[in-house]
Amino acid sequence: MLTDKNTPYSIREDVIDSAIQQIIDSREKIILIHGGGSFGHPLAKKYSLSDGKNASVENQVLGLAETHEAMNRFNSIIINKFIEKKVPALSIQASSIFIKKNGKTILNSIEQTESCLNLNIIPILYGDIIIDTNYSFSIISGDDIALELCRNLKEYNVSKVIYAMETDGIWVNDEEVGNALCQEIKSDDLDSINLANLTNKIDVTGGIKGKISSIKKLCECNVQVQLINGLKHKYILKALKNQDLECTKVMK
Repeated sequence: MLTDKNTPYSIREDVIDSAIQQIIDSREKIILIHGGGSFGHPLAKKYSLSDGKNASVENQVLGLAETHEAMNRFNSIIINKFIEKKVPALSIQASSIFIKKNGKTILNSIEQTESCLNLNIIPILYGDIIIDTNYSFSIISGDDIALELCRNLKEYNVSKVIYAMETDGIWVNDEEVGNALCQEIKSDDLDSINLANLTNKIDVTGGIKGKISSIKKLCECNVQVQLINGLKHKYILKALKNQDLECTKVMK
């Protein structure tokens, strides 16, 4: 949403500015998580980083470092825009607080995130590379980060996870009416829906299909999930303020 994934290293400055202003205007205590967009996804795909270490991929380890640097660059753009508006925001690198061990993602420290919230600083995390103790690596998505934060936050209870996307939410293919927006659904019913294919963008984390598993696990944490169109006028603000809007709500 914040970038054009089909054009490497591109940003949608007007979209970023609008999203940031809506977050500020909400005056809510939030944790902001963004994905790789046009910075991380093309490189991660080029070097097959999601599949782990592969000797047949030329310069893959260098590509790992390039991807991490690109994500830092993207994140810095967002951080600087908050600071320009005199709002404190702090970058927390997922690659520094997460590690993978025996196939499981482990969050080593939640204290940085909670301390930011205590200081009224917006902690900003983002999709990143993640090192594996088995001498390998992979990608940790923003969806996975959100899930692990919900599982591990001690001082705060997460009331809702909002996915800001380029569509109104989860669209399904209905035999009678064609593509239709799924406005409200139970998490147990997610596996049985027939997803509509609305995009061909580069997304190494699997797009909406990749989100389904994370959404179900979020609901198991008793967290409501809301998928909204972040490009629509003040939809981010309305979602943060729990106002009515056309979207998808997923509940346990």
